[in-house]
Amino acid sequence: MRYLVGLFTILAVACGPSSKEVAGAKSAHYQGDKLQLFAATKAAVEGKYQLAKSDETTLGMQTQARWFSPEGLTTSATVEDDRDLPDKSILYAVAVTLLPDGSSWVVKVTPLIKRKNKGMPKPDDVKENDASLPGWVESRTDELALNIHKALAQYEVKQPGGMAPPPAPGPSPDEPTTAGPPPAEGSAQGSAATP
Repeated sequence: MRYLVGLFTILAVACGPSSKEVAGAKSAHYQGDKLQLFAATKAAVEGKYQLAKSDETTLGMQTQARWFSPEGLTTSATVEDDRDLPDKSILYAVAVTLLPDGSSWVVKVTPLIKRKNKGMPKPDDVKENDASLPGWVESRTDELALNIHKALAQYEVKQPGGMAPPPAPGPSPDEPTTAGPPPAEGSAQGSAATP
């Protein structure tokens, strides 16, 4: 049975979004009314998770924390009662915030992670980039970031502010330049050419 759970977890991770898609979603910039952007973001989050809190004034929200087994399966344990959880179970929630960036907006998706350790009275806080975390934690966070990005696609700025536009193409080596030849040595600039 444990083999099947592990296999399903590997398949779920393997079928997830590509790293290029995720990087694009996490670095995307959006323009529009901040409350419309917030409402679209909130709808995308609520499509996947139950919200514990949401605040339009700070443009932030947080999902309800849930316990997952080390393999990524949901459990019936509650935040208040984690006695029957297996060792290394993960308490997972996500904070999502709409942040200004120049004249546009970015969405920050931050996982809030705690891990139950056998013999410890309280779960430990774990940073999102901790190498000891199972792969499904990052996959869940990336999937939510991608869902939000898809929900905000109509507001996306294709070239975020602050980036220089690509350089204008110059003349090809075969094309003549508009500037004339340099003045002859010893001649005064601005004098008429002699026939």
